[in-house]
Amino acid sequence: MKAPAKNRQRPATSSQLWDLKWVREPQQDRSARTRGQLLNATEELLAKEGIAGVTIAKVTKLAQSSNGSFYHYFQDKKALLYAVVERRSIEISVTVTQGLDPAIWADVPVLEILDGYLRFALKNGKRNPGLLEAQQVLAREDPNIARRWDRTNQETRRAIMAILEPKIAQIKHPRPKEALGLTLETLRAMIDRRLQLGNPSHPTLMPKQSEEVFVKEMRAMAAGYLQISE
Repeated sequence: MKAPAKNRQRPATSSQLWDLKWVREPQQDRSARTRGQLLNATEELLAKEGIAGVTIAKVTKLAQSSNGSFYHYFQDKKALLYAVVERRSIEISVTVTQGLDPAIWADVPVLEILDGYLRFALKNGKRNPGLLEAQQVLAREDPNIARRWDRTNQETRRAIMAILEPKIAQIKHPRPKEALGLTLETLRAMIDRRLQLGNPSHPTLMPKQSEEVFVKEMRAMAAGYLQISE
């Protein structure tokens, strides 16, 4: 999602929110590049084959690396997956921090920001379902992973709240700040359920609908609860 330049005269739009430019960690020296190539190869395999399809042999072949290089950086496949999940968490934090400067979004209405948040979260949840699966598997095994992702989600929530709170006059709910927080939590839960559609281990009563319809329905739900006119 590409953040607009601060000196731009036109106000930001929801499309700029959901199209924030993803920030990838720098790889300045040879060692960092080698490690990064192994992580990139793992992400590619997760996207194509899921967690079960990731093997050390496939990762090293795709990264054009060697077993020796692999074991220099990672003890085993599990350590590799931990590193991939941790890198994604860091990238989300940096992307959100750089893209959600409150000054950029000062002229964007509440519903447009919520619309952009929905699209951003859906886009990045779909970009690599295998990585999301790996994060969920590791979180069940290790509470540290679960806590790390919870912190990442809370950082995103605080960043969104920081650009929403100055617009609280647009909200007619009698407790606007509380209502905003509950709206974000509800949207996050609905996004998670949406991303799990089709997974037999996560049955849901959510209707099968296009992403555009889903976003419109969630936006309408938020508008009704917050008492904002479209």
